[in-house]
Amino acid sequence: MHERVDGWPELEIHEHRVDRSEMIERCRKYVGFGAMPLACAEFNLHARRCDIWLSRSFAPAAIVEHERLHCRGYDHIGSTGMRDFLARYQQALEGVSSAAAGATRN
Repeated sequence: MHERVDGWPELEIHEHRVDRSEMIERCRKYVGFGAMPLACAEFNLHARRCDIWLSRSFAPAAIVEHERLHCRGYDHIGSTGMRDFLARYQQALEGVSSAAAGATRN
């Protein structure tokens, strides 16, 4: 059901149990058109933080554990979303390092 993304950093997990409407507002961008989210995990790799958004009124243990797995670097089998997210982050870091190195050489 899940597979580990190589190189995923350890993130501090913060769980937020909020009104269902707030969870939907935060999470709807991660599901397909017309689908209703049950929860979501948002990653801030720079801050080494993962925020899980759960409905206060509906958060079964299986859903909570599913989102915790995402925070620990596990994506859905066959999905490249998290791997691609990590690659974009690493490329951005390399760009910053290259720019900084160029500035010090001048």
